[in-house]
Amino acid sequence: MDTKEYYNSQREKLIFPEYGRHIQNLIDYVITVNLREERNKMAKAIINIMANFTPSMRENAEFKIKLWNQLAQMSNYQLDIDYPCEITKREELLKKPNKIPYPANNIKLKHYGGIARAFIEKFTEMPDSESKTILIEMLANHMKKLYLVWNKEAVSDEQIFADINEMAGHIKLVKNHMRLNETRDILFRNQKPKTNKSYKRNNRKQR
Repeated sequence: MDTKEYYNSQREKLIFPEYGRHIQNLIDYVITVNLREERNKMAKAIINIMANFTPSMRENAEFKIKLWNQLAQMSNYQLDIDYPCEITKREELLKKPNKIPYPANNIKLKHYGGIARAFIEKFTEMPDSESKTILIEMLANHMKKLYLVWNKEAVSDEQIFADINEMAGHIKLVKNHMRLNETRDILFRNQKPKTNKSYKRNNRKQR
């Protein structure tokens, strides 16, 4: 009788540790079964056991596809059965994802963000109208709010107008004076409301 003890640190690392070593041992055994029909039955039984680990997802079709793919990976793609869905190939899993290109455009006055710049570029293409003036005024108020989030010191309306015109390039968008929201009002709205926990606690005791 072999009395040698085996520790997890000495065993082969599990691909999906959440299923435990017993599931891995079952899969390793099914690989050795000669009859394909028997392998198919055993594989379905293993999938049912794996699904029990997340019972709320048992009937989810995408979850079932995930389980079959995990079964293939745990068998090191050596389990020859009739898979009920397409199995992702090992090469696809090992393939590195394509790098997402980082925006190359240098945004001036970054505290306003790219959305403000996009609006300004759109406004430069619009003909002058009352609607355009209203939209520019709304954007200016929004930019003033963003400025005060970035720098809580006071900022003049003229500074916001100058920044808009600078971002607009050769077209002067702000031509006439606009009345923007007061700095103190914006700062007040930017503050998170504080709840008086002690007042609430005392109020509950008095009830």
